[in-house]
Amino acid sequence: MKMTTKLRILSLLIAVISAVTLIGCANYEVNTGRGKIPGMFIRSEMQEADRALDAARQAGKDKLCPDEFKAAEDARNNAYNVFASCRTEEGAALAKKATEKANALCPPKAPVMAVPAPAPAPPADTDGDGVIDTLDKCPGTPSGVAVDNDGCPLDSDKDGVYDYLDKCPGTPIGTKVDKDGCPIVIAPAPKPAPVKICTPTVLDINFDTNKAEIKPEFHNELKKVGDFLNEFPKAKGTIDGHTDNIGSKKYNDGLSKRRAESVSNYIIKNFGIDAGRIGARGYGFSKPIADNKTKAGRSKNRRIEANFTCE
Repeated sequence: MKMTTKLRILSLLIAVISAVTLIGCANYEVNTGRGKIPGMFIRSEMQEADRALDAARQAGKDKLCPDEFKAAEDARNNAYNVFASCRTEEGAALAKKATEKANALCPPKAPVMAVPAPAPAPPADTDGDGVIDTLDKCPGTPSGVAVDNDGCPLDSDKDGVYDYLDKCPGTPIGTKVDKDGCPIVIAPAPKPAPVKICTPTVLDINFDTNKAEIKPEFHNELKKVGDFLNEFPKAKGTIDGHTDNIGSKKYNDGLSKRRAESVSNYIIKNFGIDAGRIGARGYGFSKPIADNKTKAGRSKNRRIEANFTCE
């Protein structure tokens, strides 16, 4: 009986000494029995893994990242199994890794920094006139040229030629200009040539009674006809002879014809006129222009007319 008591006291002393030794070791703590490891004390790494998993569960990480949570839990269980097989240090090391996994569960995602949109490119002004291309109604204006709000070169005098091309600035509005902006000088219309009207001309020529010869004093009168025919080279016509009513019709018809031939022959010969341009006709007293009952009237009827047409 005394021996049994001694053995019990010895066992108690050993237990107390062991407890004191363990309590003085930082790597041990009171065993809560969660890992079903026997004994009063256990390596702190083992139960630290339990506490890390409990904290992760309370934070809802078993729901947020269930696969990763289970992997940490399996790592903790494996550590206990190794520890229970008397591989104390290896089990503690595995428990430490399980704790690290539990603490690292469901890391917060780094906020995605929004990439600022690139600043829009400034509107293009290809020709550099200060008006953007989309509003420029006159693209390609040379650099340095003054323009209006539409990007078109100025036309100060409103002549249709831009100022930078206008060699005659300040042209009055409404003035017709050329491509250089200078007034167009319109030459006056040429004056029409004076119209020469070919009308019957009564020649002031007298003949001696019953004669057809031309007296020298009437040569200047015939020159009028000659000059006219030379001025109008295409003019042609007839010399017509007329008489008064003294004498028979037959006689006066012949006399008027002879006098007309005398005049036409004179003109042809003295002024170089083609004979084909002048004919001679005698009308006798059939076309009087005055009263044959008076001396003055009969004098007027004894006449020579030059009738020509101008082509």
